[in-house]
Amino acid sequence: MKVALFIFSLVWGLSVSADTYAYDPEDMKRLKENGQCRDCDLRQSKMQADLMPGADLSGSKLRDSILKHINLQDALLVDVDLRRTDHEKSNLKNANLRGATLRGSDLEKADISGARFDEADMRDADLENVIASATSFIEADLRKANMKRGIFKDADFTNAVLTDSNFKRAILTGAILRNAKMKNVRLSRADLSGANLSGANLRFAIFYRANLKNANFSEANMDGTVLWGPNISVANLSDVENLKQSQLDNACGNSKTQLPEDLSVRMCATN
Repeated sequence: MKVALFIFSLVWGLSVSADTYAYDPEDMKRLKENGQCRDCDLRQSKMQADLMPGADLSGSKLRDSILKHINLQDALLVDVDLRRTDHEKSNLKNANLRGATLRGSDLEKADISGARFDEADMRDADLENVIASATSFIEADLRKANMKRGIFKDADFTNAVLTDSNFKRAILTGAILRNAKMKNVRLSRADLSGANLSGANLRFAIFYRANLKNANFSEANMDGTVLWGPNISVANLSDVENLKQSQLDNACGNSKTQLPEDLSVRMCATN
């Protein structure tokens, strides 16, 4: 019994010791001293409010780290493992996160304007109230991401996977969503004025009271798309696929709204 208890205590002690420094202390020291640490092990690190503009962490592992309020403006974070990291209110402006893994990460209220998330894995990420003006999400995977109330003005989502994501009350003015996969996306009260959704898969997407003025839906698949109360004035839906008259009965537009020849929309009270 005493032997078993001793072995248990030894194993438990070793596990606690291993968890004390999930990151490599030498890697952390190198980062602090040089402002860069490529291919480093920085898992479960705490760098809250640290100032690291321009840092190069490409290829490093930072999953489960606390990075609240951190300044990583202009940083190189290519192919970094950032799963389940906390970036709340962080500064990632103009940072390069191409190919990074951010699944389940918290980016609430972060400023990621001008950053690149091309080909990044952002499934289940929380981007509520994020500032993402002119941010690039080309070919990024954002399935089931929370994008509510985010500012995505002029952001580029070309070929991105947005299935089941939530853009409620988000600002997407001038955003590029060409060929994006947007099945079941919720866009209630979102502002997509001037957005380009050409070729997008919008099956069962919800545009409840959305602002779709001057939006381009050329060749988009609108099978089952919910258009309840949106303003489609000046919007181009002339060659959309699978759009039915019943879907337009609760929308409104104006004389410049472009629709397939056999479809119509009522005039908005104000434009």
